[in-house]
Amino acid sequence: MMTLYRTQRQEGAAAEETLDELCLAHKTVMVESAEDLPPELAGEGEPPVLVDEHDVIHGIKDILAHLEKLERFRALWYKYQSDVCYCEDEDDLA
Repeated sequence: MMTLYRTQRQEGAAAEETLDELCLAHKTVMVESAEDLPPELAGEGEPPVLVDEHDVIHGIKDILAHLEKLERFRALWYKYQSDVCYCEDEDDLA
């Protein structure tokens, strides 16, 4: 599950709205400023910050680019999830 650290500013709201629209599992943590981020995220910039497993994405532009990449992946997943092709070696068929 992703965690979005955001402030009340509009860019944080845009990131949260995009996560909701994509129906991606996430938790939102409201912070007042960068000083309120967890110690492991401190000193790396202002919120919003998105933590996606081991990836830490700072800034609305990079967060939205990351979410767009996930949206493209999800579209491919839905497109091909049931169209599985099994290829077997001729020796396996005997």
